[in-house]
Amino acid sequence: MKGLMALIIISLFSASTLASVNVKVNGQQYRYLNPVRLSLILQTTAKNGDWYWPACAIYSEDTADVEAMRKDVLQSIDAVAVDLSVNDEKAIALNALKRQVENWTLAKRLPVKLNRNAARLDVKQNPMLQEGNYAIYLTGRPDTVWLSGMVKTPGSYEYRNQSTPADYAEGVNLRGYADPDYVYVISPRGEITKQNIAYWGKSYSQVMPGSQIYVPLFTWLLSPDVDDLNEKVASLAVHRVLP
Repeated sequence: MKGLMALIIISLFSASTLASVNVKVNGQQYRYLNPVRLSLILQTTAKNGDWYWPACAIYSEDTADVEAMRKDVLQSIDAVAVDLSVNDEKAIALNALKRQVENWTLAKRLPVKLNRNAARLDVKQNPMLQEGNYAIYLTGRPDTVWLSGMVKTPGSYEYRNQSTPADYAEGVNLRGYADPDYVYVISPRGEITKQNIAYWGKSYSQVMPGSQIYVPLFTWLLSPDVDDLNEKVASLAVHRVLP
């Protein structure tokens, strides 16, 4: 009888552990034994703080999908470079891009626009988090913009109010095979837009603080492989966890 009771207790404990929802909010761990609404988590953790909601995000810590995306990007880079000599400038540019992607910290960003009040009022912005491990990052208004791709010094740059994608592209040293006409802007919300930076059709939309700007590889000979690669890199950038 005691053995049976012990087995039941172990089974119940195991079931509750498997069904738990584990959420890290800015590094602080919270555990829920049942599926939980996002609004409840934010009500507990986000009521204090001057948060810049467009740059706040929630990620699943199951990284299998995004690591598969990264692997696909790296393979695409190798495929584009396969016929190039090591010293070819295009090969050097591709190798630099490969190192960037290899060094990105990734997690699967969920398509949820975090906002404490919106989560309370709109069920579409208040998903039920199921069993699993999650990370929520709450932040104040960023003071940086991140540049990557065909940039000689990729990384964070000071945010400049009312600046356009072209302003940022013109303010850094680009590689010789940077696309002269377009960049990809990944907003802090995770939205991707392709913006014209050429003088003949320059976009005057302002870059939000905390955005990423991916300077794509120029498509030589109208290569669809390069276009595809650029799209893949921009899509992967959505899942970057920025410092």
